[in-house]
Amino acid sequence: MLGWPVVATVLFLLLPLEAAAAWSLLGGYFLLPSGFKVDLPLLPPIDKSSVTVVSTLILCLAKGSPRPRHAPGMFLPVAAAAYVLAPIGATFGNSYELHVGNLSVPGYYLLDGLKTAIDNLVTVSALYLGLRFLSTPNGQRVLLKVLVTVVVLYSLPMVFELRFSPQLHRLVYGFEASPFISQVRTGGYRPTVFMNQGLELALLVAMALIAACTLARCRIKLFHFPAWLTASYLVPELAACKTLGAAIYAVTLAPLAVFARPSTSIKVASAVMLLVCAYPALRTQQLIPVEKVLGAAKSVSEQRADSFATRLRNEHILIAKANEKPMFGWGAWGRNRVYDSAYGKDVTITDGGWIIVFGMNGWAGYLGLFGMFAIPVLRLNRTVKRLDREDALIAAGLALMLAANVADMLPNANLMPLTFVIAGSIARRTVVSRATRRTERSHDSKALEPVSEPVAANVAQA
Repeated sequence: MLGWPVVATVLFLLLPLEAAAAWSLLGGYFLLPSGFKVDLPLLPPIDKSSVTVVSTLILCLAKGSPRPRHAPGMFLPVAAAAYVLAPIGATFGNSYELHVGNLSVPGYYLLDGLKTAIDNLVTVSALYLGLRFLSTPNGQRVLLKVLVTVVVLYSLPMVFELRFSPQLHRLVYGFEASPFISQVRTGGYRPTVFMNQGLELALLVAMALIAACTLARCRIKLFHFPAWLTASYLVPELAACKTLGAAIYAVTLAPLAVFARPSTSIKVASAVMLLVCAYPALRTQQLIPVEKVLGAAKSVSEQRADSFATRLRNEHILIAKANEKPMFGWGAWGRNRVYDSAYGKDVTITDGGWIIVFGMNGWAGYLGLFGMFAIPVLRLNRTVKRLDREDALIAAGLALMLAANVADMLPNANLMPLTFVIAGSIARRTVVSRATRRTERSHDSKALEPVSEPVAANVAQA
């Protein structure tokens, strides 16, 4: 894992900056081991996400690219700062041990908050990476192409694991990233390759399918063939992942990328963002029809319905615990979880990323994180009509991919560097479009200015 910066350096020597950045970021994330981290004192843990993001960002800065001429507005930096600083805010109300039965949960002190804040800063640097280096029309096309290419190549080890079970992570790196039993599905296996779990890989395949549909709509070729052929190839690859959630995202959003207007796709993505941002409040006030969803799950599978019911019970308990410290949350070390009062046993299961973030960092961290994703998409509603047709389609496709990833944070916790890169790429496009509109307005106002006296005199003499 620590040798990836060398590989990334070779990529930057051989490829143009945008292609090298996309291959370095996605290649490292798809190939490096999951579940392995180097935890140094006073520093955030070093894992495959931080290695790929930091090495790619440093090499991008070294190779150089024009600095953005326009700031991304006020709200995006505020959201990023809220997410980064929320762990420090959590330390002021959690600097004490929790005693539950015979269990003692450590306090969350200022040094812990600083370490987590630095880790969050490294995570947010992927947003800057997308904002500055992968936000041009060509950069966005390259990002989509590289993602689709990597996922297509990934189908080969996926086929191996479908036949011989998820073994590649153990064979290559010597350990399993997740329990083997969790990857057994419908008499077969859910492939993981080098991902933390099969759910994450399925989400990436669904996002790649949306990307391929977007490229097909733009008539951009992949592997010297029309992109719709690649999109067709990804359909059985997604089915092989045996993941209902990812299939729902693809079935719902991929047709929008193919048939809908860019403005329609962006409105759908915006609705998803607003729903996720308000989700803790909606669940607290019982405004989400979870019982209807549970009934629909029973019609599909009793096993899935039982799993969903267990999730709902746990989330109900965790929401009540999180609302005890709504501003900055409970911090880390499992303080956001609920324990049996007699024996101190953990009685909750945290599956969804949303309840983890809300319980640990409160509304400050929650709105900071999801605000970074929602703000660029919401702004895109105002600026998409200023873009060229192909640029608008690609921006809409990226928004749909981001919506799929953010929606997946409700049932699962698959937050990746790619999520932040896409958000930054979209944010930069809204800035450029707003700047173009201001320039056109300036030209129009100059054209409407009265003719100066010397010019008017010359016209009269003529």
